[in-house]
Amino acid sequence: MESLLQNSLTNNRHIVLMRWLIVISCLIYNIESFSQAGDVLIVNESLVNVRVKPNTDAEVLLKLQRDRKVTEIQRDGNWVEVETHREDKRTGWIHKSLLSKATVSKNTSSPTRFDNFMQRFNNHIEVITKQSGTLYFSEVEHKGQGQLKIIATQAWVSSDIETRNNSLSEIFRLWSDVSPVGSSISIQVLDEQGEKYTVMLR
Repeated sequence: MESLLQNSLTNNRHIVLMRWLIVISCLIYNIESFSQAGDVLIVNESLVNVRVKPNTDAEVLLKLQRDRKVTEIQRDGNWVEVETHREDKRTGWIHKSLLSKATVSKNTSSPTRFDNFMQRFNNHIEVITKQSGTLYFSEVEHKGQGQLKIIATQAWVSSDIETRNNSLSEIFRLWSDVSPVGSSISIQVLDEQGEKYTVMLR
């Protein structure tokens, strides 16, 4: 009888131990599934600071808008080093509370109007950057209903009025080329701090 009781207690301990091991394994899996290099993350607050080092006292490299996608490089405690996908300032650190994991879905549909615009836009920016060595625009977002929001670099903000107007006119032309004839289109330009700079309408 005593032997049966001991066996029962031993079996119960094994069951409890196995359950704990399963719980711990699940927790580790969930943590690791969120913190893998190469994951696409989304900025979940407005004007999030991207810093040189993983602490709040570090220099701010730039600010990113809400819903901006970045790619995780590595983690250091509560900080995530990310690839910003910008030509001027490629990487920096963001506090993990300001990021969430993106849902990546495979897009098998044909290119959208915005996709066609972005192809032309990227080609245009590449040519201009090679010619002048200056990057004027760092980020483009489609706001729907024929509206674009563009983030201008400090180089564009500090350039002369003619340069700004010419560069905007060219972007406006690229957007017009992929928009239906007679449709209403607009381009809103913000500086890197999120301040509205100008708007072009048609």
